[in-house]
Amino acid sequence: MKFITKCALALMPALALATPAFAQLVTTDPAGLADPSQPGSVIIWPRFMTGSVTVFPGTPGAFTAAKALIELGAVCPAAAAPCADNQTIHVRLHWVCQGTTGNVCPETDFTVPITYGTSSAGKITFNPSALPSPGASDYNGSTIVPIAPCPRGYLIGYAVDQFDRPVKFDGLIGDVIQRAFGPDIASEEAITIQADPRLVVTAGANPTSTPVIALGSTGGLIFDGGPGHYQMVTGQLQGDVAFDSDLTPPFHDGALTLFTLDVHSGLANHPTAVAIDFFNFYEAQISTEFTFTCWGQVQLSTLDPNLTVGLFGSQTLNGTAGARHDKGLFVSGQAIDTVTGADVTLLGIFQTGEASAGGAANITSVTTVRPGNNSEPIPTTFFPSF
Repeated sequence: MKFITKCALALMPALALATPAFAQLVTTDPAGLADPSQPGSVIIWPRFMTGSVTVFPGTPGAFTAAKALIELGAVCPAAAAPCADNQTIHVRLHWVCQGTTGNVCPETDFTVPITYGTSSAGKITFNPSALPSPGASDYNGSTIVPIAPCPRGYLIGYAVDQFDRPVKFDGLIGDVIQRAFGPDIASEEAITIQADPRLVVTAGANPTSTPVIALGSTGGLIFDGGPGHYQMVTGQLQGDVAFDSDLTPPFHDGALTLFTLDVHSGLANHPTAVAIDFFNFYEAQISTEFTFTCWGQVQLSTLDPNLTVGLFGSQTLNGTAGARHDKGLFVSGQAIDTVTGADVTLLGIFQTGEASAGGAANITSVTTVRPGNNSEPIPTTFFPSF
């Protein structure tokens, strides 16, 4: 996936020494790496939440909203253009949960249809709680789907043909609308992964003749950039953060969401560990580590109690207190399987919520940042539960 450097030049000396991940940076993307800026045959929403909230309570405009509204669209793939209008592509979707007892990652799967065409791109919306829309609106979704089997996790989908076989259809796009507390509306763009560009798609082809994706021997989706497979993602992230501020205004809290495609859905999984370095305005550094199974989310000050504006945000390189600075950077190392030590894939987002008072429950607005990466592809196989 594309990596765009956003750090200031003043931070470069410290970052160059931060972790081995920086030694792996490349200037061009290698062959077989997915491009999340383009429609894909696979689409991933980094986070969903079940449940509902009341928006604008006590006002004439009050309504009940799902905490997560998934939006899924289909456009005519560039390789198939022009496409006949009002064709239908099916998408197989899997709610994937974070590991529970025994590191089992529960999942629920289902299939939805979407229409598309050169001049008739289609879209559906749905939520993980089967929550109906208010009144005559489809504000909580136009389609009812199975309820997710857990409070939080990620959603992955891939285009399939009439026989439920994965196919090359680089036309899937989407995002998710999130409301954790009610007024804190946020939007997150879905991550897309393309199929093998060498698979031939005939212009004007319909879904019944799209190239079939080759599966692994046990039915897994292969992300290795190989012939007839999907493109790859990486195993390291880096991006902007805002340190937690719950004692003095402006109040805000940051949360890091991480997940992996190295998943056996519905079965026991090995935990994923990732070392993370945080840097502040003064180039001071805090090193920590986060371990999760399939999917995980953690507030910065929970990950390390020093990751606050009052402590780390004002710490200079010599350890003395300086002026307050809220913003910083994080740089992860390569994610690894804690049992085998093998490199694994790593994807995620960082969210900052601003509040009228200290504490996450007071958040009223949220911004989401998708981190960059080191452009080093990590082959893997995702094993859905069929």
